[in-house]
Amino acid sequence: MRRVRARVWATVCAAMLGLHPAAGADDDALWQLRHTDASTGTRVYLRGRGDLVPEFRAIAIMPTRLSALVAVLLDTDAMPQWVYRTRRVVRVEAHAPTQGVSQVITAMPWPLSDREAIVEWRLTQDADTGVVLLEGHGAADRLPPSEGLVRMPSFESRWRFAPLAEGRVEVLFEGHGDLGGNLALPALRAFVDAAVWEAPLQTVNALRRMVDRDEYRQASLAFVREPER
Repeated sequence: MRRVRARVWATVCAAMLGLHPAAGADDDALWQLRHTDASTGTRVYLRGRGDLVPEFRAIAIMPTRLSALVAVLLDTDAMPQWVYRTRRVVRVEAHAPTQGVSQVITAMPWPLSDREAIVEWRLTQDADTGVVLLEGHGAADRLPPSEGLVRMPSFESRWRFAPLAEGRVEVLFEGHGDLGGNLALPALRAFVDAAVWEAPLQTVNALRRMVDRDEYRQASLAFVREPER
């Protein structure tokens, strides 16, 4: 039976980090709407990658501040509260408040083993548009594998926060990953098929709730510039 690597962004995991920059119009046309959440308006799109698990893209509009969104994403300890199936996140390197390397542990359903991703990430803000990007990629060779966990060979994601009028922000979350393993296994195949769109949907909707907490709503970050009103 043909063996293929299960590529999916389970971490969503983390919340954390980097796809490629926004694609052109031709590439954008390849995204297919998978689900629209009736209560929040969050939309999830998938884009095929041949035999691999599709990439995902989730888009939502939130009445919030850029600093609130960034503060949630940088709060490593709180990530298990809102990032889909995230069991634990440990920042193993911190080069600056806006750059580092994190270990992300994703809880998998029985009988599958939990996954581990080593993610190198960076936060930037465009000086002209105010758009904030939190991007990252898998850095599997930065740490030796942990006992009892399956190391994800690759991991890509991107958070994009674009300020809009009237105090709103367009939130875009997209990515893909390689969970490792054999997609011919029914348990792994079933998890991947569901998680590829449920993970971004649940994560973005949970982020909407997180930014309303007092500790994030009025956050002030020296490296995030809010749009002029």
